[in-house]
Amino acid sequence: MSAEYVIMSTGELKGCVEMELWCVEDSNFTNTDLNFYDCGEEVCSNGYFFGPVARNHFIIHFILSGKGTFRCGKKQYALGAGDAFLICPDHVTYYEADMEDPWHYTWVGFNGVKAPKFMHNAGLSYDNPLFYYDTDNFFKDTIQKMASFTKFSLETDLSRLAYLYLFLSKLVEIAPKSNTVSIFDSSIERYVKSAVDYIEVNFCYNISVTSLAKYIGINRKYLCTIFKNILGQTPIEYIIKTRMDKACHFLTNNNLSIAEVSTSVGYPDQFVFSKQFKKIIGQPPSYYRINHK
Repeated sequence: MSAEYVIMSTGELKGCVEMELWCVEDSNFTNTDLNFYDCGEEVCSNGYFFGPVARNHFIIHFILSGKGTFRCGKKQYALGAGDAFLICPDHVTYYEADMEDPWHYTWVGFNGVKAPKFMHNAGLSYDNPLFYYDTDNFFKDTIQKMASFTKFSLETDLSRLAYLYLFLSKLVEIAPKSNTVSIFDSSIERYVKSAVDYIEVNFCYNISVTSLAKYIGINRKYLCTIFKNILGQTPIEYIIKTRMDKACHFLTNNNLSIAEVSTSVGYPDQFVFSKQFKKIIGQPPSYYRINHK
């Protein structure tokens, strides 16, 4: 793992009154259960904005003071002190500080194959990205603890990760119980849920049913059987559907070429991607883009 400690000064980020950023870069972070990505604290200037942009990891912003807006898809939220919002991987988002009372927030970024499961258990998702907490300074203090480890060693990496687990466990603790009840109740269904979580995070990689079964710890044939029984489709069909759904979303972003969309959803060969897209969606990617501007 390559690691780097960075503190960005005000002048390095336009529109930022004050910012500190601690960043750990690990090219393999999505292949383990949970990994810290970055964290920081920012005091924004009037109207400072970020995006529209898609990230490759989860980010939670917790607002300490001030106001701003967060846009996720077609939804827009007006937020203030005590509010927090989740940014999900591979979804285009935009956020902007208020012109009169710009927000001051802290954030933490993370990912890993179990990160979607943790967010589900916390009742958070792309469709439900908000929570509110004003009981104490737990989230601010915990992020500052993560940031306090400025050297990179096995000891500090584990300490930083431990505080990230505490941060996420608090999210699960405060989540409305109705949001944390999974539709996957039996052990068989939990196997399928683990497979779905893995696919949702790793769809852009070369996923095979064999590697999926190995990750979950069950037989390949057994995985195919229970997956088909519960979801009505095979793991390969689900992987392809997930990739095509993501591709449809990415194609609405004209800043991405079709070749870039192809690579982003796990198809290094644009021709293979276009052929699969037409087979599933019913029209070539270029036509889909024109019809969904």
